[in-house]
Amino acid sequence: MQQSKFSDYISTMNTYELNRFHKYIQSPLYNEDERLRKFVGYFLPLIKKEPAFEPDKYKAWQHVFGKTAFNQSKYVRLLSDTVKKIEHFLVLDRFREEPLQQNNYLLAIMNERNLAKHAGELLNFNQKKAAGEPFRDSKFYYHQFNLQQQKNLYLENRDERSAEKNLGDLMESLDTYYLTEKLKYCAAFLHYRNFLSLEGELPLLKEVMGYVRDKKDLPPAIEIYQHIILSFTEAENEGHYRRLQTLLLGKGHLFATDELKNMFVFAMNYCINQINFGKTSYLEEILALYKYALQNKLLLQDGYLSQWDYKNIVTAGLRVKDFKWTARFIEDYKSELPRTYRQNAYTFNRARYFFAIKDYSQVLQLLQSVKYNDIFYQLDSKTTLLKTYYELGEWQPLDSLKDSFRILLRRKRLITARQKENYMNLLKLTMKLFRIDVKDKKNLLTLAIEIKQTDNVADKSWLLDKLAELGMPAETQIHIAP
Repeated sequence: MQQSKFSDYISTMNTYELNRFHKYIQSPLYNEDERLRKFVGYFLPLIKKEPAFEPDKYKAWQHVFGKTAFNQSKYVRLLSDTVKKIEHFLVLDRFREEPLQQNNYLLAIMNERNLAKHAGELLNFNQKKAAGEPFRDSKFYYHQFNLQQQKNLYLENRDERSAEKNLGDLMESLDTYYLTEKLKYCAAFLHYRNFLSLEGELPLLKEVMGYVRDKKDLPPAIEIYQHIILSFTEAENEGHYRRLQTLLLGKGHLFATDELKNMFVFAMNYCINQINFGKTSYLEEILALYKYALQNKLLLQDGYLSQWDYKNIVTAGLRVKDFKWTARFIEDYKSELPRTYRQNAYTFNRARYFFAIKDYSQVLQLLQSVKYNDIFYQLDSKTTLLKTYYELGEWQPLDSLKDSFRILLRRKRLITARQKENYMNLLKLTMKLFRIDVKDKKNLLTLAIEIKQTDNVADKSWLLDKLAELGMPAETQIHIAP
């Protein structure tokens, strides 16, 4: 266990952190145990060469204890003591990156030691530094609350009988911090409840939402989470999304990357739900959100763009027929994909692009190069092939693909029942559409009604486009009674 914990910690530390940890362990202020100095001196050069390094316990023992016979319990204790030092170092290192928190602690020390005469200058400095912070997230309001606490103690220690002291500011900063955190976690709960078995009510949410609804000039963080929650609880009111979008695009610079990314995910999920309900205008909305997220590097994880984000962005770009931008995106962001999936994702999405611009020969050529190491690549590739053969009027390959597609859907256990139904319906309706006599308006109308009334169909919009090309008036597609 200790070996695993030690290796897990060490594997997350970069060279800069390892070098500082070495200075830490050498300092008599933090470590007086010579065994630990020797042990760190043994593994540190090795871990820099090989990040996945696992110490050889016998070599490590020899380096620390010389010719003394190996003792397993003592070695485990050595690892345990080293882990404790690593944890203490990481805590100090995190604290070093928090100058506002450091100053608040120093103010607390001054107040505790009745050094109010020295606290005023630091208090003014901390207030100016806090005002200059770029972000206005819950972390900022937490620091503001701590600062106002220390200011209150400072005024008490000086026995200044001002009318309010700073109690109004203190309570406002506490309320702002609490409301931001409360709404953030309520939004997360509502999001996860859609697909996880989360039970229970959300205490005080009704009261909190009522309070912020009646309050003017809300801080951006509170207003953003307010409208995220309303997009769940009052999804039919599109005004909540509109306000959320305005806030994200206009106030996004006030939040750190990770928090802003999560806020955008909420907005994107709302758009996806609306698109799934047939509101295709939200394709433009989600593409605008993706473009902003790309520009501000919100979608990068460890420096890479997920192959699934890459695919979703291409999908949105093609659905709104912004072909020029989508082609440029496919090329420009190829290098941002993880190396393991790069060529496959690039090739597959180029095939989808060429399908959209009706260059079907390129589609067939590119799809031959896609490696089907993921079920969703298999499904999407077969769907693209199905539509390509339809567009080319190739009956024999289409009929053959139909059979292999059905076999895939029956065999793959990772596909949910809903997904199987979606793809099976696409297969069935595509084959009917291919076979139909376009001069037989009665049968064509019957098929149009069937397509319109079938809820679970993959790529239903493509089927409706094909109906229109076969002479079905647009209003017939839209107004057929369910």
